[in-house]
Amino acid sequence: MIRKSAAATMLTAAAIAAAAAPAAAGPLDSLFGSSGSGSSDLLDTGSAALGSSGNKPQHFGKLGRPDAPNGVKSINVWVYAPKAQPISPGVYPRNSQLGVRWNSTIDSGPVIDGNECAMQIALSGPKIPAKAKLTKTADCTAVKSFSLRAPGSYAITVTDGISGASNSIKFDVQ
Repeated sequence: MIRKSAAATMLTAAAIAAAAAPAAAGPLDSLFGSSGSGSSDLLDTGSAALGSSGNKPQHFGKLGRPDAPNGVKSINVWVYAPKAQPISPGVYPRNSQLGVRWNSTIDSGPVIDGNECAMQIALSGPKIPAKAKLTKTADCTAVKSFSLRAPGSYAITVTDGISGASNSIKFDVQ
């Protein structure tokens, strides 16, 4: 009797956990989102789940100072391609709106969704207009896209000027 009860409890817990998972999250976002390979449209997929799972969250990129006033430990980044379909992994068509989406996380894992950051978004690649090379925002979690027309390799780095945390993504345009 006790075994059946324990098994039923475990199945119920698994069903509740599955129901609580974000419906729009891609199956690989929690594994690869922070390294720039994910493509989900959610801003905080992965990090929020890491913070609530009871496991020690993983932090990617250059870590922020432990005494930073905004508490940012790391920044997760993904390629943002709202309407473009990749030609192959990490390769997108020319003349597409492409960019970066990011979230900032604290040491325990939860996402900071506010304007207490000093983010700098640096775009590098072929034929970048001067005004697109560096963008600044106070948003700790956001997206930034660019109209990329020239083929080649691109990199986007997101850095929080308050904590010093940063992370980057790389992709190609054909």
